[in-house]
Amino acid sequence: MKALIIDTTLETSYIILIEDNEIIFLKKIKNNLSKNLFLDLQNILNETNTTLPSLSYIATSIGPGSFTSLRVGANISKTFSYVKKIPLISYISMHAYSPDEDSKFLVAFDAKSEGLYLVEAEKSKNFIKYLSEPSLFSFNKAKELIEKNEIVISPHADVLKNKFETNGNKFEFKELDPLRLIDITNKKYIEKKIEDYTSFNLLYLRGPKIVE
Repeated sequence: MKALIIDTTLETSYIILIEDNEIIFLKKIKNNLSKNLFLDLQNILNETNTTLPSLSYIATSIGPGSFTSLRVGANISKTFSYVKKIPLISYISMHAYSPDEDSKFLVAFDAKSEGLYLVEAEKSKNFIKYLSEPSLFSFNKAKELIEKNEIVISPHADVLKNKFETNGNKFEFKELDPLRLIDITNKKYIEKKIEDYTSFNLLYLRGPKIVE
């Protein structure tokens, strides 16, 4: 089973081509996403002798992420899905981050002046249970949650340490985990949690109602 996973949530975007539980090809994109993503996708498919109809599914993030980059990834995924009749899977990017050890933890995305996107979770014996949906919090409300949790996992850990100095030791830098994405998207495909490309809601880092 081959599948294509696209993540354009944050500053670094990912294109991951998989077969079953293995990564065939992984590319990170850091610049000119709108110009490079489609071309990079074509090159990867050509280099690996992969055709779109041979894909079991295409997976794309629904966020939370920046308005432009998130829409670029989602629109390309939806177009491929529609034109080639490929099942479309969506996932929340924050679910691709976790600590190494078992603990109760937060995943945090920096929404800059808007506050923080946070999701609460608990890891036990490599199983992760999510205790909340991703939500945008004010800095004051975020501080309350940070104080209640042991670890805060974030790709923006260095920036957030400065914003929350009294709890800076709780922040742990992590990049997106491609293997976790494979587990998430394969599971959704097996469970037939397929998206309708005509009703595809995205979570933006700026814009939703903030929790005060």
